[in-house]
Amino acid sequence: MYKNILISLVVSIVFTLLISSTLLIMNFESIAIRQVSRSDLNSLKQTSREVAKMTDTAKTLSFQIYGDLTISKLIFFPKPDIYDVTLAMQQLNNYRLSMPFIESIYVYNASSGMYYISSDTFRNGSQTEKELDDRGIVDIFHNIRAYRPYYPIPRIYAIGDEKQVSSYSYLSFDMLEKNTSAAVVLNIAESWVNKDFGSVTAGFSASTFIMNEQGILLSRNGGDPMLSDYSGKGYIRNILDNRIVSDYFVDIVDGVKSLVSYTAPDSLGWRYVRTTPYSEITREITSMRTKTITFSLLVLLLGLLLSVAATRKLYRPIDRVLKRLKSLETERRNNQYIVKQHFLRNIVLRRETYSSETLQDKLTEFGFTIRADYETRLILLKMDRFAECADRYRDHLKLVKYAIMNICGEISSSLFYAEGVDIGEDRVLLLLASDDPHVSSDRKALLSLLKSMQEAVLNHLKITVSITVSPVRSTLNEGILMYNQVKEASLHRLFYGHGCLIWSEDVMNLKLKEYAFPVQREKQLVDCLMTGKIEEAKTIFSDMVRATAEYSYTVVQLTIAHLTFTVINVLNTIRKNNAIVDEADFDSPLVSLDQVEVVEEITAPFFRIFDGLRKQLEGKKTSKQNDLVKRINEIIEREYANPNLCLNSIADELSMSPIYISRLYKQLTFFTLTDVIQEVRMNKSKQLLLESDYSVADIAKQTGFTNSSYFYRMFKKSNGVTPSDFRKQVPRTETI
Repeated sequence: MYKNILISLVVSIVFTLLISSTLLIMNFESIAIRQVSRSDLNSLKQTSREVAKMTDTAKTLSFQIYGDLTISKLIFFPKPDIYDVTLAMQQLNNYRLSMPFIESIYVYNASSGMYYISSDTFRNGSQTEKELDDRGIVDIFHNIRAYRPYYPIPRIYAIGDEKQVSSYSYLSFDMLEKNTSAAVVLNIAESWVNKDFGSVTAGFSASTFIMNEQGILLSRNGGDPMLSDYSGKGYIRNILDNRIVSDYFVDIVDGVKSLVSYTAPDSLGWRYVRTTPYSEITREITSMRTKTITFSLLVLLLGLLLSVAATRKLYRPIDRVLKRLKSLETERRNNQYIVKQHFLRNIVLRRETYSSETLQDKLTEFGFTIRADYETRLILLKMDRFAECADRYRDHLKLVKYAIMNICGEISSSLFYAEGVDIGEDRVLLLLASDDPHVSSDRKALLSLLKSMQEAVLNHLKITVSITVSPVRSTLNEGILMYNQVKEASLHRLFYGHGCLIWSEDVMNLKLKEYAFPVQREKQLVDCLMTGKIEEAKTIFSDMVRATAEYSYTVVQLTIAHLTFTVINVLNTIRKNNAIVDEADFDSPLVSLDQVEVVEEITAPFFRIFDGLRKQLEGKKTSKQNDLVKRINEIIEREYANPNLCLNSIADELSMSPIYISRLYKQLTFFTLTDVIQEVRMNKSKQLLLESDYSVADIAKQTGFTNSSYFYRMFKKSNGVTPSDFRKQVPRTETI
């Protein structure tokens, strides 16, 4: 209370200071604008008067030059002699040097077409019209009657190739003559008029320029040259609209807020304009405002510190009491959730039982929204891929399940009174109650609601859940009795898959069906495993497991256990008969069956064992076949000289079928037995031809050929040459 009183006083004082200072600052700004604009207008009017005086001076000087007898020879004589020209040019230079603002003087003789120029540049002297670089003055002289004498003509002309000159040109000629034959031009430098426009006025950096009544610039302004068109600028249009008086206003000039002061048109129709940045005018006022705000904030800060310091001692005992109360409230709120969960878990798991009246009292005491006499339905949610979720969230798994309860409870609240309870492991149970029988029995609406729950959990938590739904019961106590049924029905996720929706009453009806173990299919499975038909064995095994989906979960457990022992017996039998070593661990599927989520997790370990069995059987089979090929090659190598060596003789020696031997040998070596026998005999004959002096007939006999002509024919077919030519062509080794 004391703190609030002191803070209120401090804030009131600070706001009073700020409001009064704001009003004063606004008044100061208005006064400053008026003073600066008054100063600007006086300065602009003074500049206007100076330009008017300069115009009068230029007019007088032009008239004097025009009437000077020495210079008149340049004006009127068609061909003045050199002495007259020299004296006249000296006189022109004297006139030009007498006034610092004169840039140049032109004398034009129309009779001779000559221009006499007095300038401080290389242009000084006489020039013809073609030689003259100031082409603008030529155009003026050609149309001289369109211009008023002794009236400044703003223009820009070039001197040489690069230099641009801005000036005001004053014409002096005889208006009474019908055809003007001579004229004098006085060029006054624009820089002389504009010399003070960019200076600091009254401590402010201002921009001053001259324009005519059409908004054409008659002096330089910053980077803009003379004769620039300003009529399109917004603040210039405001000036042109006021054609009579001098005035000022605040506007945006080239993106900067500025004070614009301007004069009424003078005798030449010129207007003088000055723009001053608003920030420069109000610089000191802004500084004063900043200081005022800083001072007010300091007062506020000091006042707050004083308030805290003054009230700390008074407030400390009360503060301790309030903190204790808040702590107790927080502790009660946190424990309330734990106690509520413990109560719901106990009644669901039947650890505690209450009558309807006592149960309702408990529900009211804990603040539950459901009532004991409402129609109730249980919704069991199981987290899919629970092992992955537990590993991902570790210590935060309870928080994730709490989030699932919140999400599903919020969605359910549109139709039901809902309460959630963490049953443990991967399960969360929702108690949905309603006092409207139509809502409770509307299976279509409930289905839509459950799908919304699954989508919301997936979107927010990136977890899929499988849902099992109980039948509707008339009271909460009766609904709770359905938990074990719902729990057992949820195990059929094994066949429905992740993210499934199971109606427990549909699954419980499967208990009524009698199951007969498929003994014949079991025999087929055993035969396939014994004969190495692994893919067929996988199909039979998978079909037998999936067929149990139409029966109670007890049938599933017993069938898988029976199949496990069957496969173990088959492996033991194969081990004894074929000496195959295959250690398979079948304890794991039996122990973890209640934790398996989908049927693929059951079949996968068995299929891995089947694949291992196939590899070993194939390996053993391949080893036997390779031994057979080796024995056949040894017989050919030993009996190649025997003319009777053939497929049948080899089969007789091995006591095997000739067809089987022929097919197997070609399958493994990609050669027929006949071709291999022929190749071995041919290689032996080439060796004897090179290493011995035996005749061709003897060699044919020693390598198993029945006659020498057949040997000749086969040798040439195989090697492209006869045996005799082969012996001649190939260098012989040491003779045997």
